[in-house]
Amino acid sequence: MPPVLVAFGALSALAKGMPLEVLLPLYSAAVLSFVFGFLGRGRQLEERLARIDRGERLEGGLFAVVRTQLMVSMAALLGIAVWFASVTL
Repeated sequence: MPPVLVAFGALSALAKGMPLEVLLPLYSAAVLSFVFGFLGRGRQLEERLARIDRGERLEGGLFAVVRTQLMVSMAALLGIAVWFASVTL
């Protein structure tokens, strides 16, 4: 479903006259922010998923370290993308 939403958003923005040079950094940053948000946390995520498979009840959503890393990477990459998109205009 996400690729469909990205394609719809890109086509919608292109139809409104937004240049591709502005769209590409924004969409790329949105996708890469999730990759960088979980980078280096594979072992912790595997352990957490194993505990869920064993039927253990886990409180809360993502643990604090991953949540912080995800928020920082999203803010940094989207900030860089907005800056890059504004420079290309």
